[in-house]
Amino acid sequence: MNSIITQIRLAFSFLTTLPSGSFSAEVPEETLGKTQAWFPLVGLLLGLILLAAGLFFNLFLTPMIVAALILLLHFLLTGGFHLDGIADTADGLMSGRMDREKIFSIMKDSFLGSMGATALILLLLLKFSALLTIIKDCPLSIILFPVFGRYAIIQLTFSSEYARAEGGLGAIFTNHCGVRELSIAAITAFTAGLLFAGFAGLLSFFAVVLYVILVRYGARRKLGGVTGDILGFTCESSEALTLIMLVALM
Repeated sequence: MNSIITQIRLAFSFLTTLPSGSFSAEVPEETLGKTQAWFPLVGLLLGLILLAAGLFFNLFLTPMIVAALILLLHFLLTGGFHLDGIADTADGLMSGRMDREKIFSIMKDSFLGSMGATALILLLLLKFSALLTIIKDCPLSIILFPVFGRYAIIQLTFSSEYARAEGGLGAIFTNHCGVRELSIAAITAFTAGLLFAGFAGLLSFFAVVLYVILVRYGARRKLGGVTGDILGFTCESSEALTLIMLVALM
């Protein structure tokens, strides 16, 4: 039980800015890898906070302002942790073209290119537009996009190899994601989808599952595997996909 509590605390410390103890770089790699099982649980708490804030703001603000505030709160709660993956992946894949080493070099560069900036703007615009509709028609389903986004990470690490020979933080997760981690994450995400959005939630979950399969295929074909940036890209884009699916299925 103590080890599970430690894993959950580490998951919150790693993925959020919520007070959950400091994250130490000295944590054993295997322990850190096992925290993945609880990533959707972290997403569930984030979703509940966003829902509560959204319902409160909706009492005296317009839906447009509420949608913007939800995005802002999501950014503050996560520290924008995965947004960098969107920008770096877009810069690398769209500027590096077919040269694998050039793609890696661009993705590691801290400079934000035009492709990355455009991808960030479009991602946030998609999320904002979808949230605007969900707030008015089905606010409870707001809970799901942080859950499914973090589930997508585990599905991808379970089925993928790490692309860079020199290793990296993402390699810890690809090397230490087993059936246990995937099963716990999938059950959490599936149950949340069913409870908070019913049939629409389940269809959205399976859409994310299919999407991650496509991302894995593309990353393996283009890069030989995944990187930390690809994991961040998958999380953020799966969140956007979830919101779009929920709007379409309402």
